[in-house]
Amino acid sequence: MELLFESRVELSLFQGHLRFVQQRPAITPEPVLLPDVPADGKLVQIYGTVLRDGGRLRMWYQAWPKSVSGKQDVEAVGYAESDDGITWRKPPLGFQQIDGKPTNLLNMGMGIPSVWIDPDSPPSHRYRATGVINLVACEMNNSGAKASGYFTAHSADGLRWELDSPYPRWYSLDDINSTYHPWQRRGIVAMKYSPRVGGVWRRAIYTAEYKNGQYSDPVAALYPDEFDDIAAMQHGFRSGDYYQLTFLPAGSGTVGFLLNFRHALPYTGLGHFALYGASDVTLVYQEKPGARWVHVPGRPNFIDRKTFPWMEGFITCASTPVEVGDEHWLYFSSRTFSHGFAHDPGWQAQERWLQHIDKYDTSGIGVARWPKWRMFGFESDPDAAFTMHLGEIKHPCELYLNCKTRPGGRIRVGVADAPVATIWEQDWWRIKPIPGRAIDDCIPLTGDSLAQKVAWKGGSVIMPSNGRHVVVRIELDVAGVYAYELRPV
Repeated sequence: MELLFESRVELSLFQGHLRFVQQRPAITPEPVLLPDVPADGKLVQIYGTVLRDGGRLRMWYQAWPKSVSGKQDVEAVGYAESDDGITWRKPPLGFQQIDGKPTNLLNMGMGIPSVWIDPDSPPSHRYRATGVINLVACEMNNSGAKASGYFTAHSADGLRWELDSPYPRWYSLDDINSTYHPWQRRGIVAMKYSPRVGGVWRRAIYTAEYKNGQYSDPVAALYPDEFDDIAAMQHGFRSGDYYQLTFLPAGSGTVGFLLNFRHALPYTGLGHFALYGASDVTLVYQEKPGARWVHVPGRPNFIDRKTFPWMEGFITCASTPVEVGDEHWLYFSSRTFSHGFAHDPGWQAQERWLQHIDKYDTSGIGVARWPKWRMFGFESDPDAAFTMHLGEIKHPCELYLNCKTRPGGRIRVGVADAPVATIWEQDWWRIKPIPGRAIDDCIPLTGDSLAQKVAWKGGSVIMPSNGRHVVVRIELDVAGVYAYELRPV
């Protein structure tokens, strides 16, 4: 569906008591996947992916075996499966053994693994992945890489992996995420670089794409600014930057889940760099490929680390949400302890605090859940209206709205067309409605629906506009609308 983000230019003529809103997800009170086998007994992190594939949910996650010291990063990838998204199996696969027994660890050999299915690739490359390999400060690397950096890989089944090259595709380290955007027919990648901003080395987000068999070079996407520092101070910290960006493909646009790293003092190393702090997740939106990423006004938290005690340290998110029934589920992990908790300002791990984490950490992988495509939109209090410019319609279609009404509320829709050259210059009441599709002919929409069909007394089909552009006027009475879709008839 197309999401109704406030800054989309095809939305206009706002009237009445209309407010742009961001929804909040429901969060599982306890983790659904815990570090409970030798292969991940120290820590599980959804620096990874959950996909629906072959009638099941498949998870690729960052696994920290019980045997590792915890003093460095671990580049081991665990694999799990589920039928319902809550109860997970960790099948023994035979790629790696611990104490002579097969584990659920893969041979991927990358950290922070994102996995997606490429519909245009040959069977040997059906699954693609991105990740990081650090040959200097890492435990359990078995990748065969010849340098450190961001890598790409491929697989026929999602289990047996091969690097596309022993050398990095992009030269940086730490966080990288990717997914496939089916409406845009491309893979999208987000990675972290650390430019100097406001006197501090800050984590920033760069993006690249996969198209026609090639990955592009990265371009700057999101730099932290003064508002991020203000937001950090409101949460009791000193400054802020961006640790991670993951994606939800949504029609022509893309929703981003932006991990905000809020810094605690002291800064560390040369030139002021943030090691200590905690994180929350906010939403950003990109209208189309190459467009600017836009924050939700005020940048309210979408996933708040203060929701439950097991979340209050440091959150990381899966590379993309997955559809489960009528909901989107975003898997995320959190540490009970803050970022840098066990390290001194020289970034050296302290044995005392590593043991403290081992004893008291209650973290795991949980789920944030919300109705599909209902992340932000417009609500009236009590009545309001706005216009959507749909462009030229070339085939008969029907309009569906993701919407809800409060008791006594309703939604009505009118359809009109006009010459392209004049449509932006005219008020709604000067544009001639399409016969039978006026607002007064609309059968009011009521209730709560993820995809409610708009209909008028004479039917529901909107016919081709023959070179003219179509606009719709949406009237809300104590109601909200969050997304729309034009479906061919």
